[in-house]
Amino acid sequence: MIFMKIFNLHYMFERHVLTFIILFLSNASLLADSLRGSVIDRNTHEPVIGATISLGTAKSNKILAVTDANGNFQINIGEYPAKLIISYVGYNSEEYAVAQHTNQNIDISLTESTKALNEVVVVGYGTQSRTQLTGAVTTIKADALAASVAPTIDGALVGKVAGLNVTAASGQPGAESSIRIRGGNSVNASNEPLYVVDGFIYFHDAANSTTGISGIESSLNPLATINPTDIESVEVLKDVSATAIYGSRGANGVILITTRKGSKQKPIINYSFRIGVSNITKKLDLLNASQWAQYQKSYWGNKGGYSDEAISAFGNGTNWQDAVLRTAMQQSHEISVTGATESSRYAFSANYTNQDGVILNSGFQRYNFHTNVEWSLTDKLKFGVNATYGRSKQEGLTTTSETVYNSSPYSAGITNSFVYALLMPPVISVYNADGSYNFTNPFEYAYFAIGNHAANPVYDLKESVAENINNYLLSNIWATYDFGPFTLKALLGLSSEKLTQNYFAGAYTALGLATQGIGGVGNRQTDVWQQEYTINYHTDLGLAHHIDALAGYTRQNSVSTFNSIRTSHYTNETLKQYNLGDGSSIYTPQSGKSESSLNSLIARVNYTFLKRYNATTTLRADNSSRFAAHHRWGYFPSLGLSWNIDREPFLQGKLSWLDNLKLRASAGMVGNQEISDYNFSTSYSTGSYNGTSSYAKSTSVNDNLKWETTASYNIGLDAGLFDERLNIVLDAYYKKTSDLLLNVPVGFSSGVTTQLQNVGNVINRGIELTVDGTLIKHRNISWDANATFATNHNEITSMGSANDIILGDANQQILRKGESLGSFYGLQFAGIVQKGTDVSKLPTINGKTPSAGDAIFVDTNHDHKIDANDRVVLGSVQPAFTYGFGSQVKWNRFDASIAFSGSYGNKLYNALGRRLEQTGDSYNVLTTILNAWTPENASNTLALPSTTRPFSYIDNRYVQSASYLKLRNLTIGYQLPLPKDFHAKIRIALTGSNLLTFSPYKGFDPEVASGTDNGAYPASRSFVLSANITF
Repeated sequence: MIFMKIFNLHYMFERHVLTFIILFLSNASLLADSLRGSVIDRNTHEPVIGATISLGTAKSNKILAVTDANGNFQINIGEYPAKLIISYVGYNSEEYAVAQHTNQNIDISLTESTKALNEVVVVGYGTQSRTQLTGAVTTIKADALAASVAPTIDGALVGKVAGLNVTAASGQPGAESSIRIRGGNSVNASNEPLYVVDGFIYFHDAANSTTGISGIESSLNPLATINPTDIESVEVLKDVSATAIYGSRGANGVILITTRKGSKQKPIINYSFRIGVSNITKKLDLLNASQWAQYQKSYWGNKGGYSDEAISAFGNGTNWQDAVLRTAMQQSHEISVTGATESSRYAFSANYTNQDGVILNSGFQRYNFHTNVEWSLTDKLKFGVNATYGRSKQEGLTTTSETVYNSSPYSAGITNSFVYALLMPPVISVYNADGSYNFTNPFEYAYFAIGNHAANPVYDLKESVAENINNYLLSNIWATYDFGPFTLKALLGLSSEKLTQNYFAGAYTALGLATQGIGGVGNRQTDVWQQEYTINYHTDLGLAHHIDALAGYTRQNSVSTFNSIRTSHYTNETLKQYNLGDGSSIYTPQSGKSESSLNSLIARVNYTFLKRYNATTTLRADNSSRFAAHHRWGYFPSLGLSWNIDREPFLQGKLSWLDNLKLRASAGMVGNQEISDYNFSTSYSTGSYNGTSSYAKSTSVNDNLKWETTASYNIGLDAGLFDERLNIVLDAYYKKTSDLLLNVPVGFSSGVTTQLQNVGNVINRGIELTVDGTLIKHRNISWDANATFATNHNEITSMGSANDIILGDANQQILRKGESLGSFYGLQFAGIVQKGTDVSKLPTINGKTPSAGDAIFVDTNHDHKIDANDRVVLGSVQPAFTYGFGSQVKWNRFDASIAFSGSYGNKLYNALGRRLEQTGDSYNVLTTILNAWTPENASNTLALPSTTRPFSYIDNRYVQSASYLKLRNLTIGYQLPLPKDFHAKIRIALTGSNLLTFSPYKGFDPEVASGTDNGAYPASRSFVLSANITF
């Protein structure tokens, strides 16, 4: 027995020794066959970390190693001779031939690629080398967008591009923004740029943002269909050489969005999440309960019967502003897979975003799925699919109707429940002692009270429904075939959106009081089909000539159908909008259909001579169904020229600090067809009258309705200095829009009050400057900085036969020759009449001589009376200039970025501030009222409190400067150190957004796209923690 144990031990010992010897010899053999080396930067001699060492040709997918933190690598080749390919992003790839094994280190140096020479820029219907480019095109890469935590791409573009101005419509999560490239060209046609997503032309008509349901304040951002992290690059086409290929849709600039594609390497799996909190950036100073009670006692007969002791005891009372605000949570999760095989490359992603709003019961949610796949079926034939599918949901605020008559809440400045909360007397509580909602308000007698029941804004916000839900598919399939110098391409795309709007205001809400509840549901289905067929020819004729030509045909057909229904007077509100049949009163159902088509022929020729002189000429012919029969064809040509001065013999080798210098010039014509369908014809809308159906004339026939055209001219200079560490782009432009599409007042004999006509001209001229610099660039630290600056002058140069046109619910804007679009129009405030003033010398107001404590205004026409004829232009929404600047720093594993943006010279009508300084006995006011004129307080800003406002016209006290400087983003990131055998990267980051705002504007936020702040959803400040894991 003992012998057997000894034998077994001896046997096991021999077996392990033999195994060890085999393994040792095997490893020794492998070590003997391994090659070691290092990769460095040829200029700085610093190690290149993460360089890829591949075997074979540049197209090989066999990766042998990646350089470590010291730039070193170790590989096993196996068979000799062999060819190594060493590559890294931003460097020119190198080939290294290995004839046989060597024990010496292989030292390889890489040369940083010159961006200006090698960068390929996405342009309309193709790509182009930046050195051959003649147009004004700005490229924003994915890493420049990554610092923003905004759920939509427009939020990430703020301050990034000179001449591109992004203004939020409101702070509502998921709300759209106003985007202007080089100013606004139109009044009634769209001023929004055209978006092209992976070749699909995507434009969201304003008419398709609603289903016919009123009562919902906000609308969904059409760009919410695109997840910003799916984007590889964004190209902004600004001048006519770049945009004319889009003809009738290029007048407002073009934004090309290219989504991520797989690369020829092993699959990369990425997971990221974000979680954060948001709070309102600014609150208004309103009277507290004691101040408001004293205000009531002093001016309004003490309706509450308050004693001095009771007034003092109130203290702060109810802060209704705080009651409807909250700390909002947000989160997002995303997973993506990218990769490639020998014959395909692919990218898949899925995203979930949930962002609560800072106002109760508001927010934005999105589910988004994206795929981008490309197959090389043969050496000449390629096929691809791009598709984005998702669902966006926005929970917003209900709004009062935009009806301007003396007794409407909207005309009194009460636009939504948030504004109504600001107006609530602070002596009124939100809840009763038993915790139930308080619906008693003895001071409300004008709008939102019936009997003893009054509206409660907190209840309104929590129980009302104002939803926009969009289910969308944005997709296209394409194929290319190469034969010789020709490339054929065919693309078929579909944008399909189903918009649902849900609205409900119960019997106890402000909007449902009068009707014992009101609700509705609307649906709109919009399908846009796009066909595109192009042929491209490219060739080099010797060393001197390069030609790239494009010709093609495109067609886009849009069909939109909608229907909606509303009911009121409910007996059971439990199911809200999902039980509309319970409503005993039914409003006239609405339904309709519109269809439009655009057929286009396109042509472009790019020519380069001696790699120095470039010319691009384009021509597009569009046929649009939106214009009268004899005016449907439009022709849009352009010519662009550029000169690579740095390649001239007289400069080469003379200026070592000059890397590239290019002069550009362009001229051409583009158009605008973005109006509603059928504006050229007579149309009618349905309604009801005395319980029966009725028709009302909506539009009157105009057989002469045609294109709005914009002639555009641009001259630009591009310069790269000091090994591309300083890059400067300077542009100057002039645009003139003719045959302005404008709703002109017409006589009642036509059956309508206005008609869309081609009237007048508008010009925009300006200068743009972009500066990018690399301040420090070493192995462990880099520091980049960038700045943009743009001026734009906007002016109406002709109104045709039309006179001044007054716009706005408060008649606050004017269209007038010599003024800017969006000009405000009102009286000039001249102060307050003081005691002892000789009032006989003052102009009369409403036929009466003002007395001490009354507001006085400038008598512009010197007729000794103040009326509508004394109104003047008070400023414009157009900024004198916009700017942005930022910086990015990387140090070892840390990174940080900061971004600012600003605007100067633009004005904003603070309608909410005007409402909150309108004195009366029902509603709260701003604390500025405490400084109103009294016999004891000789104020010169606010009149003696009174229920009477002398004019409905606005005055310059409320047309306020909206200039601002904002700290948009501040991010600090860190890449975690991980074991070498843990094949992953983990980066964590903390981002603060909208951290600081410097502005003289007295409202919540100076950014309101409409130009009128009626109580827009306020902006928020957010702090977001994120993590990114890559396998």
